[in-house]
Amino acid sequence: MAWQRAAPATRGRTSASTWASSHDPSRVRLQVHLKSWVDTDDSGERRERGTHVTIEAAEGGLAALTLRPETSATARAKKRGAREIETGDETFDADFYVTGPATAVRAVLDGDTRTLLSSLLVEVGLEMTNGIMKGRVPLVGVNHTGALEPLLPRALPLMLAAARRLERPADLPSALARNATSDPLPGVRLQNLLTLLRDYPDGAVTRPTLRSACDDASDDVRVRAATAMGEEGQATLTDVATCGYAEDEPMARAVAALGDRLSTRDLHTVLRHALRTRRVAAGRSCLSALGRRSSPETVAALARVLAVERGELAVAAAHALAETGEIDAAPPLVAALARDRPIVQAAAAAALGRIGTASDILPLRELEARSGDDATRRAARQAVASIQARLPGASPGQLSLAESDAGALSLAEDPRGRLSLDDQKKA
Repeated sequence: MAWQRAAPATRGRTSASTWASSHDPSRVRLQVHLKSWVDTDDSGERRERGTHVTIEAAEGGLAALTLRPETSATARAKKRGAREIETGDETFDADFYVTGPATAVRAVLDGDTRTLLSSLLVEVGLEMTNGIMKGRVPLVGVNHTGALEPLLPRALPLMLAAARRLERPADLPSALARNATSDPLPGVRLQNLLTLLRDYPDGAVTRPTLRSACDDASDDVRVRAATAMGEEGQATLTDVATCGYAEDEPMARAVAALGDRLSTRDLHTVLRHALRTRRVAAGRSCLSALGRRSSPETVAALARVLAVERGELAVAAAHALAETGEIDAAPPLVAALARDRPIVQAAAAAALGRIGTASDILPLRELEARSGDDATRRAARQAVASIQARLPGASPGQLSLAESDAGALSLAEDPRGRLSLDDQKKA
């Protein structure tokens, strides 16, 4: 047994030994270094003792990851911009701060490996630095019956097993594909799938993995896979968008990925469902898609949403109305200027800046005058400037007369405070 060979090295405070864990020439040779330690209190009395264990592989055969417990120091590092690798396993990611080559790290951190590492974190304070594993093993620990027993004989084989699991795979794409289709956690499957797509888009295992992922239990994984498959993934995207039970974010991504391939009828159906079930992201995605489909029916649907909703969906409806470019889209936007929420007023003003005419300048000016919100006033002012810039013959400091608004004047911004009429309008 590994611990029997290592045990003599723990008798002295500074002793050490090296042990090759396997004679299999197809695998890397692991070296185990053991060094005893003793903690004492201020009076010199011994409080605790145990063994420092270091495991490394000849010629760097382990994945060159750095893994250590999350602490206040790692939290500060992340606030300063340090980037760690998220596996998609929320519990593991909360316990460990992981850095290193992302592709290899995700390939080796499968479900069983994460479970083993997490147990070792509790027992021996496991850490890794550039592929070198370290643990601080107390002399005794509590077994499953609650009794005390020597801890090294149990901990060392587990550390060796963990090290074996962290050997850098010879075939990274296949390891990623395996995790993308078989890991128990959808977040981990997704991260491995995205890594496979990023690093090996044309790899031999990539397309089959995408096809398999289209049948994943997670709608998020299905949508990401189907999106990457183009036309072949359209049926999966349509199913997620229209099934009625998908979660908000995957449904929103499916609608966005389908674009014009989703029928207008289905798009209206998905929008109604999203509004009824408060799937806000899906609702925004539907509104954006409708804005690119200019028709009286589209304008009417968007106007209803703008009139009823009060937050993000109302803002999205205002932007979508502007996107239609329809003249009939302006009246509901003008009506929204009277709403009680500045965020909706500002969105309606910005939309009018894109499609409004001279007749919309007065309500925008009134909004600017009465609003107590800086962003809303700024949006109204910019909208007026945008409309004026589109008026025939209008320039800073001039009044322009719109042909369809006989007798109506529009005032362009002029820092000098002067007004002028061009010769044509004077005549």
